[in-house]
Amino acid sequence: MIILCQRLDTVRAYFEKHPVPFPVGIDQERSVARAFGVYRLLGFDSVNIARPATFVVDGLGVIRERVVGAFQWKRMPLPEILRALDALRRA
Repeated sequence: MIILCQRLDTVRAYFEKHPVPFPVGIDQERSVARAFGVYRLLGFDSVNIARPATFVVDGLGVIRERVVGAFQWKRMPLPEILRALDALRRA
């Protein structure tokens, strides 16, 4: 699942044009971002937004991998995400 801290209409319009095979959650109030410690009111590159973050969570709800970008353009590389998911699958 992906959770986005954006407006519902913006997210809906994007994914209508670019569908994905997994659930998409909307966190307009930033409550999930706050709970995971990635919300920031002010930053060099953003205002009232979540830092880009990737959490790989196992079936018991334990966070197994966590990467939080310092800037909006920093993200967990896809090969690392796939490696973490593969490790969960094998465990």
